[in-house]
Amino acid sequence: MAPLVAIAVAATAYLISEAPDQSAAIVATVASLAIAAGVLGWIEDARGLGVKIRALTQLLLGVAAAICLTALTGTSPWIVPLFAVAIAGYINAANFMDGVNGISGLHGLTVGASFAAVGVISDTDWLIGSGLVLAAAFAGFLPFNIFGGKVFLGDVGSYLLGAGIAGIACAAVAAGLSPVAAVAPLAIYLADTSFTLARRVLKGEVWHEAHRAHVYQRLTDVGFSHVGSALIVTAATVACAGIGLATQDGPGHLQAGAVVCVFLICAAYLSLPKLLARRSKDEIAPGRVSVAPSAVPASSLVPSLTAARSSHARHWAVIGASGFVGSAIVTELRKRGIEVVAVPAPRVELEAAHASAEGVLAAAKSGGEHVGVLVAAMKGADVVVNAAGLATPDSAGGEALLGANALLPALIAYAAARGGTKRMVHLSSAAVQGRRRVLDESSETAPESPYALSKALGESALLALASGNEGALPEIIILRATSVQGPGRATTARLQRLAASPIASVAGTGAGPTVVSSVTSLAEFTAEVGAHSTRVPNIVLQPWEGLSAAEALELAGGKSPMRLPVWLCRAAVASGFAVSRVWPRLAGPVRRVELMWFGQQQRSEWAESQQVVVHQHVRATLSRGN
Repeated sequence: MAPLVAIAVAATAYLISEAPDQSAAIVATVASLAIAAGVLGWIEDARGLGVKIRALTQLLLGVAAAICLTALTGTSPWIVPLFAVAIAGYINAANFMDGVNGISGLHGLTVGASFAAVGVISDTDWLIGSGLVLAAAFAGFLPFNIFGGKVFLGDVGSYLLGAGIAGIACAAVAAGLSPVAAVAPLAIYLADTSFTLARRVLKGEVWHEAHRAHVYQRLTDVGFSHVGSALIVTAATVACAGIGLATQDGPGHLQAGAVVCVFLICAAYLSLPKLLARRSKDEIAPGRVSVAPSAVPASSLVPSLTAARSSHARHWAVIGASGFVGSAIVTELRKRGIEVVAVPAPRVELEAAHASAEGVLAAAKSGGEHVGVLVAAMKGADVVVNAAGLATPDSAGGEALLGANALLPALIAYAAARGGTKRMVHLSSAAVQGRRRVLDESSETAPESPYALSKALGESALLALASGNEGALPEIIILRATSVQGPGRATTARLQRLAASPIASVAGTGAGPTVVSSVTSLAEFTAEVGAHSTRVPNIVLQPWEGLSAAEALELAGGKSPMRLPVWLCRAAVASGFAVSRVWPRLAGPVRRVELMWFGQQQRSEWAESQQVVVHQHVRATLSRGN
């Protein structure tokens, strides 16, 4: 492919030398880039090329074009790498997005018209001409492709389209025009491609293999025709282009506002397949299950047994003992001389159709086989601790998540009742209460993610059991854990990397209490709850370990975090949650940023009233390795 790059460079140099002025030289550079990319695509169509060869050639073409453009416009050469990557990236974006009839033709027409409009506003003749040529070329192609797909671009056409668009955009930026106006028409293609690529990489898929994971492809999966999907992409592109257009020759403050608006349009577009698809049986979204306070009788907040439990219960069973939290609890119990049986958690699933407290209990009653296995494994334990479940805060939901976090606790409760167990401690998560001023021990929940929802559903089912008349049930205690950290845990390693990075920051002084806690303290508290000699409420909250938000970051990162203005942090969080209404998966990351900045007030009333001693192991946990 080196000869192709050399030919493209030589042709560009010749055209530039013969060009009557700078504008003609810019057009010659963009045209040479597009033609060279088209030739590369033709070779790919005819013979096939390896991924590395294609990528390297595209990057070299981008470098050559970027050097010419910066030289012609007098732009700093430091921008050459950015332009080169942008050109190579957009060639691939145009190729990846060319998957339904009409989408590429409409894209070329729309972006070309947008470039021409920017040229008119800025009085840039070469941009007007380039935009109109691009629009006319793909308008002529469109009738042969949009209905029936009689003609296709192939790699030759999509490479030419991507290189032409990217070349014009880079040239416009190099010439001093508004970057937002130049890039906004490209935003939807870039968002779809980068979002899909990131999803596939995170799932461990081979990113360059054929797939149907793009947003525009998933739109056809939920009922849109090829033309319908292409029109949605085009409408979003037109909206972004219109916003970008307003920034050309407009006040400077419009730039930031336009970027936010374009981001919101992209977020809405990326969310469309999920919003428009019917609820499938293997997916559950926040709000699907009602766990309002009124759904749980007030009587469920008092212990379900009237008799006090003995502190001499020496035989315990821990479900999920091999997990991160379960293994720490087993270690703590054995340190106290308690006999512990490690019970593996059965793998169970729950359909979304049963995602209610009543549905969970009905499914648990029909799960006799799992209950029998658990009864045999518990061997008549005095206390059972459920430390099993899926700790996946960013999960999209599904039958496995509902099974592990909602159905399994009910199965264990029934097994404990059949085996004569006197007390059951179920480890839940403080995430079930969502965003609230103070985390507490009430039954009120406001889950904001599928994970939190599954945990809240598990709590709701257990509270319904505790307040009902199901016979000789054990005393049910729900222990809400906070953000548990410990050696070897991936979340702890991520926290330490974040705390050591330049973006580690807090709002104001960062004096708010943090929810960051240690697995050792959680294990100690679980042991205290399970062995307590008097009655324990149905819900208890893991006590605070004394750290502020700023102290947690300083311990984890070995340096002081940035102090940001409180008003700026509040505005950023509010904007993030506003976007999460159309892109629900964003709620979790925004919530974690909010906790990092502001911390979280907590009220562990039972531990305080009983004067339960909480050792602050979190300092040693976060400082480990620093």
